[in-house]
This record gives sequence, C-alpha cells and structure tokens, in this order.
Amino acid sequence: MPRGNHAKGGLRSHRRRIGKHLVIAPWIIITAICVLVLAGLTTTWVVLVTRGCGGSAVTATVYADPAVSSIIDKQAQTWMQGSPAVDGHCAKISVVPRDSASVAAALAPSWDPRTDGTRPDAWVPESSLWMQLAASRPDAARMLPERRPSLARSPAVIAMPKPMAEVMKKVAPKLTWNQLATEYAGKVWAKYGHASWGGIRVDMTDATTSTAGLHAVTAMADANDDGDISTAERLSLNQIWQVGAAHPTDTQQVIQKLESADSSSTTAVLKTVSAFPALEQDVISYNQDGPKVPLTAVYPSDGSADADFPYLTLSWSHQTTPSINDDAQRVRTDIAHKFLTDLRSDTAKKAFRDAGYRDASRRPGPLMTAANGVDRKVPTLPRKVMSPDSVSQTVSMWTSISRDSNVLLIMDVSAGMGQKVAGTNKTKLQLAGDAVAEAITLFGPGARLGLWDYASHVKGDSADYEQIVPVDTLNGTYQGTTRRVAINNALDQLEPVGEPTLYDTVAAAYKMMRQHYQNDASNRIVVVTGSGNDSASKTGLAELTSTLNAGADKNHPLPVVTVGYGSGVDLSSLQTISQASGGRTYAASSPTEVSKVLLTALFSGAPPTSD
Repeated sequence: MPRGNHAKGGLRSHRRRIGKHLVIAPWIIITAICVLVLAGLTTTWVVLVTRGCGGSAVTATVYADPAVSSIIDKQAQTWMQGSPAVDGHCAKISVVPRDSASVAAALAPSWDPRTDGTRPDAWVPESSLWMQLAASRPDAARMLPERRPSLARSPAVIAMPKPMAEVMKKVAPKLTWNQLATEYAGKVWAKYGHASWGGIRVDMTDATTSTAGLHAVTAMADANDDGDISTAERLSLNQIWQVGAAHPTDTQQVIQKLESADSSSTTAVLKTVSAFPALEQDVISYNQDGPKVPLTAVYPSDGSADADFPYLTLSWSHQTTPSINDDAQRVRTDIAHKFLTDLRSDTAKKAFRDAGYRDASRRPGPLMTAANGVDRKVPTLPRKVMSPDSVSQTVSMWTSISRDSNVLLIMDVSAGMGQKVAGTNKTKLQLAGDAVAEAITLFGPGARLGLWDYASHVKGDSADYEQIVPVDTLNGTYQGTTRRVAINNALDQLEPVGEPTLYDTVAAAYKMMRQHYQNDASNRIVVVTGSGNDSASKTGLAELTSTLNAGADKNHPLPVVTVGYGSGVDLSSLQTISQASGGRTYAASSPTEVSKVLLTALFSGAPPTSD
C-alpha cells in the first residue's frame, strides 16, 4: 500500500506542475507509444477473432464418391470451424456424395445443372480409372488437372468366402483374374473335394458402375500390364468374358446376397457366390460384422490395381462454358485447392486409415489384420493405370458383351455436313460416318441396331427423315446381307442435302423406339449432328420436349443421347432434347474426338443424376 499511495500522490503532483517549459523524459514517451501500439494490436486481434474471416462467403462444391464422402465431409466441417479465408472471402466447402460413374459420364464443359446437379469445383472419384474414362473424351480431359494426389488407397481383390479361398490358394497359389474367368468360373468344387459347395460361381460386377468390377475387367483386358490394349489382347477379350458369371450392379449387391445367406446357414453362403471383385475395404467392413462365414481377400498375382481416391481440382472457364463467371470461379477453385491441404493432414490420413483404407503409400491402418480377411502388407505391386482410350474401349466392349443393346443411330445429312474438313479429303458427314462405323464394331452379334438419317427432302420429296436400316439384330439378315454390313454400306453412301429437320426426326424416332422397347436391354437413341439446330421441322422444340417429357419412364428409360460435331453446333438445343429424355449431350470438335465421344454415347451405363 505505501508504494501505491506514493505513486498515486506523485502522479497527481507532476500533473499539476506541467507547463510549457516542462521537458518530458524520453523513456516516458516511448513507454506511452508502446502501450498505445499494443492496445491497438489487441483490439485488432479481438476484432479478427470475433469476425473470423473477412468478406462474403463463397462455397466450393466437392463431389466425392459415397465410399468416402462422409470422411471428407467431416474434415470439411472441422476445417470450416476455423473460419478459413481465401482471396478475401470466407471459404466454405459443400461435399456432395455422388457415384464415380455418373460424374465420369457427365463431366464436360457442357455439364447441365438441371440434370447433373451443382457444378463441382473438385472431384474425388473412387479410382483414377474413372478419371481416365472421363479423360477419354477430349473436352473432359482438358478440365482435369495434372496434379492428382491420392487421399487413400484400397486394392482391388478377389473376394471369396474363407473356406473357398483356403482351397483356391492351394489349387492356384498365383491366381489372376484371367485364370479365374477362363479356368475356374463355371466349373464345380467337386473336382477339389467339395461337392456340397456346388459350382464355382463368379459374380463379375458391372464395369460401367462398379469400381471393383472396372478394376477386374481392365486387369483382364490388359494382360501384360503395360497400360494399353493390344490387338491380340482385344481379340481375346470375348473368350475371357464369355463366362458363366452373373453381372450384379455393384459389390454391395453381392454383399447383400451374402448377408442374407449368412443369416441362414454356412451351407447357404457357400452356395451363393464363390468369388467376386471387391475392394480390400469391402472385405474388412463385411468381416467386422462377425459373419458365420467371413470373406478373404485374394490378391491377384499379376498386380492389384488400387482404388486411389484422387483429389481433382477441375478447370472451368467462360470460354467453354458461357454461364461461368471466371472471377467467381477462380475463388471457388482456390478454395478447393486450399481444402486439399487439410485433406492431406495427419488428422485426415488417420480418419481414412481408421475407416479401413491404406494411406497414399499403401501403409496399413489398424483394421488391416488377418482377422479381417486381409494382409497387413499388400503382397503384390500396383498395376499400371491404363490409358484413357484403353479404359474407354474396355468398358465399351464389356458393355456390349455383358448386356443387350437396342440402339437407333441417327445421322444428320443436312447441307452443312457436306463441308470439307481441313487437313483431310473428306466431308464432315464422311468422317462422322467413319467414326460411327468404327464404334459399332464393338457391338456383339446379338445387339439390335438400326440407322436413320435426316434433312429436308432427304428422299427427294417432302420427307424430312429416312429409315435406312430398321432396328433388329446385327447378325440378322437384311436385304440379302447381315444388318451390320447393311449399316456400314449405308454409312458409306450418305449424301448431304437440304436443311436440318432434327425435331421432327427425334419425335418420330422416339415414338418408334417406345413401340419397340426391349426389356432387360440398354435402349437409346444416338443422334450425330453437325448443326444441332433445326430450320425445317414442323415440330417445334417446345412441342418436342413436351413429347419427350410425357414419354419419360424411369423404369423403362429411353435416353436421346446427342453428339454435336464441329464448331458452331447449337449445344443448347441438343441439351434441351437430351435433358427432356434423360440423356446427355456430348461435344466433339474433330473426327478423332467424334470417335472417342461415340463410345461414351453408345455404351455409357451411367444415367444422369440430379441433386
């Protein structure tokens, strides 16, 4: 107290005596300035803490495969609690669960929010193979980044009930997918002393929708593991895939069958399925529920292709997508980039490992145990990632072999298609015809195909479309030859004439295909056009879309898939038509691009999905 009182009294005494001749000691001035500066800094810090980030909020959308979307969303929620700021804006992340196949099929500058949902700023597919499938279309390839960091890994394995895996490891200690398909599928377990198990049942999940199925099929296709399909490999695919195998949509369908059988008895499980493609994490997840008959992961001896969950920051621009605001998009892209840093943190890596995934270097997590049916260390090396064209070709061939097709091809033969293409000695129509002829070689003999063309006065009279070859089986006879040959001959003989009559043609084609709809087949109409507009139809665009909307049936889909070829194509009208029917629109600027896009148009198994 004496000290305080003394100080207090002294301060009052000095203040009373301040005058114009008083000299204040320098240390007093310095001390006062420091106090003011510190007070200011403290106030600023309080304001920042109170306000968090500055500026308006901007949300970047991340599409993530449902397998990991909850992990990524949890990381996003934690990240946003720190009020991150990017480019002067409060940064937010919206994680949208979306299966990899749907995004791969939709990804393009022509992405349609009406059918495909909010435009994504980043994409996390389950595997780089889906990225490669998208990249087989040049317009999508230009949107994908060079930097593609993996967030986690789960090797693709041959999943088998444990007793069967134990026998198979003795019979074929170096089992590959090719061996399973050609040497064991469809045979009987009696040969190996287990007659009660019945046949060796292989469920080969759909490569157009299932990541594990896609990995298995591409491993079969690329027998020498060089990332490409040679002519010899292509010729052997039919034999490999003509196995007595079921084709469920995805791994979860197989697992549900097993769960149902397991609730009954051990015998029921062993008669349900012998082997199927799965990810290592699927095996772990199944076994953690304590089934009577656990699964075992058999690692193919010729390499395990990993589901590697790449984080892909996508490139959008006003130049290719007019609805884009480049400045606003730049902020969302920067937010997506910054969020990646958090997804590669130790906390995020632990979250993936705890969920049954390996890290980007294949290091195991706590669930990688023999009790969970997997090896702690992956016993095989990763396979090479296949080239985009090889993935697309493999999926197309798989589709043609594994499911029936009922497809009407429609060619635009209006006058604009008669333009010569620079660097070639052919017209747009001739080159488009060549691309179609090449694509249909992938259809099996049982596929149903037909060919129409359209333009005003296409038959020399008032007709504005023409049925050149009616839809029926390619192996069937038509005018003294096979339908396949008839279609090829007709493609060679197409001549440009008249004005576009797209709307009349699609209306008539849709009505015809509805009448000849094939259950349990992939039904679709594929239009190849160099204009995309219509100047001569009696039917208007509004009337056509009304017809397509009225005829839409989710249980019996009949999408009109449109391919716009060349610059100046009216993609807006094409998108309106496709969207009304549940189809998609693809753009191609060159003959090479038409060939690549057609594979997706003809064989894609992923329908549009809206939020």
